[in-house]
Amino acid sequence: MERPRRPYSLFKRPAIRSRYIYYCRFRGEDGRYLSPVSTGLTSKAAASNWADEEIKRGGRIQPGKRGTLFEAFAVGFWSYSGEYITRQLARGGHFSRLLSQMRAAQLETWVVPYFKSKPIGGIRRHEIESWVMDLYRNSGLSPSTVNRCLTNMKILMAEATRHGFCAADPAAGIEMLAEKRKERGVLLPEEIRKLFAADALEKVWKGESMFFAAAMLAITGGLRAGEIRGLRVMDAHSDFVTVAGSWEEGHGRGGAKWGSERIVPIPSRTANELQGIIKSNPYQDPVDLIFMGFMRGVPIGKHVLSDRFNEALGRIGVTEAIRKDRRLVFHSTRHTFNSIMRGRIDSGKLFRITGHRQESTNIIYTHVLPRDLEEVRAVQEEILSASKSKNQGRKR
Repeated sequence: MERPRRPYSLFKRPAIRSRYIYYCRFRGEDGRYLSPVSTGLTSKAAASNWADEEIKRGGRIQPGKRGTLFEAFAVGFWSYSGEYITRQLARGGHFSRLLSQMRAAQLETWVVPYFKSKPIGGIRRHEIESWVMDLYRNSGLSPSTVNRCLTNMKILMAEATRHGFCAADPAAGIEMLAEKRKERGVLLPEEIRKLFAADALEKVWKGESMFFAAAMLAITGGLRAGEIRGLRVMDAHSDFVTVAGSWEEGHGRGGAKWGSERIVPIPSRTANELQGIIKSNPYQDPVDLIFMGFMRGVPIGKHVLSDRFNEALGRIGVTEAIRKDRRLVFHSTRHTFNSIMRGRIDSGKLFRITGHRQESTNIIYTHVLPRDLEEVRAVQEEILSASKSKNQGRKR
């Protein structure tokens, strides 16, 4: 009589802190072994008990979920109202609708076509690694984009494992590709002076005060374009702005990126420019947008904002060729602000003001006090010090 096959096998691998650790390979629905998972144990008996407990608590593919195709599991995974994103939001995470759309498109374009007809519980690690290398060699995607596709797959496979569609996560531990990041360029001090000189509104920005003010806010406050476009009348004050939201294309005004609601001090000249824009607007209710576009409740277009910025650069001698070579875009104002401030003020305060996600622990324990805002504002005033307006009371 043939002896029944065990639902798993154990083997040991060398470890750093001990002589070895036992790994377990569960059998998939087709009887073949899945990718190994570490038990974290050095005793074979203990590892066997661990594997038995995993089976008891559903560590293998759960009944009724065998044979589920990858494509079926992937349907609606990145829906904004779906289970995964809802859970992230419920736990205090930030997930924009735009990011939801991007992840969904990424999944549909680059992931599903490769794995759609495969049972999700039978996908092997080597298959995922082969897919990654195929994207790297043949898709024309940059390594950073391939990595985002891999991250997409990792999240989906981790969820499939958590829900019992897989015995073990085959994507766990797969390494990302090396990325050669090209940093955004920054504006030089002389270029900043030319962009915001006393006569720059007419000469450089052709009298378009809204784009002039938006760029000034970006360079002196480090705000993202979406945060500028989402700024309301109630958010502008005499010496600071409250960043409480961001404009998302196709979805309207939502929360600030990565939940980075914050107070950003601004120099007096920037505050004056903002107040001038507000006064010139036909709608001035507290919830009205400052940088209003073609109709109430809709801001200036992001591409228009970018185009006007590029045109202004061209008028001060930064040609299109120079701009592309230096990788200068509207977002470069944020890089410029961060570069000027770094080393001039405490890093914790800087992260609070810019709303970056890094150094999260430092952010939590660093609080921006009124005296701190004055310290930041002193540096901000220097940014425009060589180009202070001599006619702030001019007609707009």
